[in-house]
Amino acid sequence: MKEIADLKTKFEHFSKAAFEQLKTETESQVTAWFWATSDLYHPEPFYYESNNWSIGRKLKGEPGKKAEHYHYGLNIQGEIIVERQYTSFEQYYYETFYIRTQGVITRYSFSYEEQEIEGISVFYEERGQLTKHITVTDTQCKCDYATYHYDQNQKLAEKKWHLEFDDFETDRNHEYKYDQFGLLETITENQEQVIYQKPDKSISFTQLTAIAEERLFAVIRQNIHEHPIQEELYCIYINYGNSDFFPPAIAYGTKAEKDHWQATQGAKAKWIVWNPADYQYNRDVRMDQETTDFFDFYNQETEMRQKYTVAKKAILNVVVKLKAVLNELKLNKTGDFVILAADVEQVDLKKNFKILNPELFEKFKKDLP
Repeated sequence: MKEIADLKTKFEHFSKAAFEQLKTETESQVTAWFWATSDLYHPEPFYYESNNWSIGRKLKGEPGKKAEHYHYGLNIQGEIIVERQYTSFEQYYYETFYIRTQGVITRYSFSYEEQEIEGISVFYEERGQLTKHITVTDTQCKCDYATYHYDQNQKLAEKKWHLEFDDFETDRNHEYKYDQFGLLETITENQEQVIYQKPDKSISFTQLTAIAEERLFAVIRQNIHEHPIQEELYCIYINYGNSDFFPPAIAYGTKAEKDHWQATQGAKAKWIVWNPADYQYNRDVRMDQETTDFFDFYNQETEMRQKYTVAKKAILNVVVKLKAVLNELKLNKTGDFVILAADVEQVDLKKNFKILNPELFEKFKKDLP
């Protein structure tokens, strides 16, 4: 496609001088500014739902700390034309500029320190509806483009999306379904994976969390029971990443591994002994499709409501319950065996170790990373 080739050429030859000119011209059109908790604008319909991201909230004034906040500039028509995404260092921010012409929005994104071009996107509209977009970036996905199709009620029905990576290409087509009130109900990718499901307003997040805890306890207990490790264990480590917390993985630390690391690594051993990524046995949880679908939905709601602390606390609650029934599972344990729940980066490790194993904390605290 000529449009894609032209955009790639524009991206590759975008200069520092072009950035300075774009910044000066665009910011000169700003007539008002406002702050937000996070990003709250994207030209693509249902962008936040399809990524399971929450939409930022407009603030009444400048926040006490600019870090991790967004600053938006509006033109005289009240349209967003400048976006500043502040980093954890308040003096730095990513910059995005929106150039609006008849039926076209062009978005330019720049890095926070060197102001290098990171991406250019072009969004094409007809009668106020997005019909096509093209994006070229310096990320792993070098280029993507999509067309948008609407039903007889002018509601978005399908997104046909093609992505080009360094060494392969793929399609991720989205189908949109609505309820009897015309509200978005589901987004399905490639006709098989539901990536968004409208929450049931009759069930609170607290209630969802209680169900998630109950199901997680059942599947972890079942997995440990049905897929036992015969070797002597010094720990079971329930570990999770920075998103999609449910279900966490189950890692088993064997005494043989621990003895080897301590003998060969010396003082550095603690960084391996308590790192589930290095364990021989670090298994994904096996579960039925109904539980898989429920956890997908719970992860979606966790992300969109930004309830990360609640989700991690729920996992901790499950492991507290699990500790109480460990003897029933007939594990081959060392005398100072412990059970853990923490993120794979070990940020929560020491705090959670004390909660789960208070009787052994004093013994182990100097050996924890």
